[in-house]
Amino acid sequence: MHSGLIATPAGHSETPAASASDAFKENVLTQLGISIHLADRADRGLHVAYEKYKAHLEACQTYERKVADGSWTGSKLTAVDLIQLFVSKSFWHSHYKPLFSKVFNSPDMVAWLESDEDRVADEVLWGFQKSVYQYKDLKEYLERKEKKKGKGRAKTSEGGASKKKDNRKMSVK
Repeated sequence: MHSGLIATPAGHSETPAASASDAFKENVLTQLGISIHLADRADRGLHVAYEKYKAHLEACQTYERKVADGSWTGSKLTAVDLIQLFVSKSFWHSHYKPLFSKVFNSPDMVAWLESDEDRVADEVLWGFQKSVYQYKDLKEYLERKEKKKGKGRAKTSEGGASKKKDNRKMSVK
């Protein structure tokens, strides 16, 4: 694992080791085709976080392809190295992966996260309007959506079960 993937915070003097790790990180980002702004660890909101999530997924595919075709130059990377290009491993597992892996089931949320011109209004999507939406808002949104989906599934399966019974009764003449 390359612990040098974390850039030196602004305002701190750079040591030769920090410069080397920054150069390593820039090389990795360049080879993977990732914009440097996505490697910024500052919290820039859900829109940028989602952009980082998607960039990570693409970076994993690009890295695997480059290793397979022999075009990857430099040290071997681990899954953690690829995560830490964008956020800390713990934040990835506590926020990014559990939340953003579920938004693909919600086209309206994807459109909102991608700032699509045709996205629905905040009040329609979220049920309220805020100037800044947090990870907890997204978690609550996904939980509400899952509850609605679960209720719909229960109705469908109950209806399906009763139809099957009716069909059995009809065929037993």
